[in-house]
Formats: sequence, structure tokens, C-alpha cells
Amino acid sequence: MCGWGSITVWLWVSKERRKEVIRMCIEHISKIVSVTEYAVKVLEAYASSSASEVRSWWNEVFKAEKEADDVKRRLIFELSSEVFHPIDRETILRLVLGSDDIAAYAKAWSRRVVLMLPLQERLPESTTSRLLTMGRKVVEATRLVKESVEKLVEEPRAVLELANKIERLEEEVDELRVSVFSEIIKLCDSSKTSFCILSKELMDSIEDAADKCEDVADILRSLALLAI
Repeated sequence: MCGWGSITVWLWVSKERRKEVIRMCIEHISKIVSVTEYAVKVLEAYASSSASEVRSWWNEVFKAEKEADDVKRRLIFELSSEVFHPIDRETILRLVLGSDDIAAYAKAWSRRVVLMLPLQERLPESTTSRLLTMGRKVVEATRLVKESVEKLVEEPRAVLELANKIERLEEEVDELRVSVFSEIIKLCDSSKTSFCILSKELMDSIEDAADKCEDVADILRSLALLAI
């Protein structure tokens, strides 16, 4: 049954108010794109055996994630305004918190790399290469999330195709995880427990970031369908 309750998402108090919230959402996801980009730099530095660069890029991840948190708090304060319909508030909050989870997992995989530095063992080149590919696909998916938010008001139909692209990237990450997991299992037969655990957690954090991109794409898809 279609009624006012099903289309309130884009019937806010004013068009300007709507644009302001979307602008803040774009600012938020832009910071999250930076987090994922820096997190990939951490992986690249690990691949090139540069501990100093790993720590340097980790600092950038930490700062960018903090900046994203600052925008998130401002957004939540904005959404606390009584002028927002509860459905509007809940949907946008899901978008914001889902996007924030992408940054959290990117930060988590960066931290795992930093924790691996003091250990005497290193991941094989083939494993590192696949993890890098997974991370780069997360960056690509996060950029598509940003593009989707930018098009949400004026080009909602375009969001549907962008969401499909994000979903395909998540599936590609899942496929890569299978081969990475197989290599890590073999690695664990001869590695220290700490290194084995960190290796798996690193892989899982990258996959979790990709999963969150897909979750956010689903939210954007539902918003786009309401706006068409």
C-alpha cells in the first residue's frame, strides 16, 4: 500500500534543508573515502617492507577517521532536530552509521598491519598482493558510495546502477578472500599463533569493509527508489 508514510524520505521541511543534510552526508563519506585510501597506503607500505611508511600512513588513517567522526556527530545533531520526520531521521542515520562502519573496518585493518610490524614473520608476497587488491576494491566501492550520495537528489535512477557496481565489487572481494584464506591456513601451520591471528583478522577486516559498502549501497538503493 502506497501512502504518505512510504514517501516521506524526500518530503522534508524544505528543499534547502534536504540539500544541507545531503551536503553533510557527502562531507562525511568524503572523509571515509580518505580513510580507505590511506588504509590501502598502509598495505602498500607493508608490501614494500617500509615500517616507517606503514606508521606514517597509519597516522593519516587515524586522523581521517577522527575527522569523519566529527562530521558524523554534527550530522547526528542535525538529525536530532524536531523538524525531521522519524522515518527520514532513521533512514539517514542508517546511512551515516553504515558509512561510518566502512571507516572503522579500514582503520582496523591498518591497525592489524601496524601490530604485525614487530613480529619476525611476514606475509608471503602473493598473499599481500591479494590483500592489496581487496583493499583497492574497497576504495573503489567507497568512492561509488560517495558518488551515489551526490546523485541521490537529482539523479536517483543513476544510484541504482552505482549500487549494482558496489555489489559486484563486494562479490569480487569475497572471491579473493577464498584464495587468501587458503594461503593463511597454510601459513598458520608453521607460524606463531599471534601472527596467524593477525593475518586472518587483517583479511577479515578488509572483507568486512567491503560488506559494509554493500550494506550502504542497499540503503542508497531504497532511498533512490523512493525518490524516483
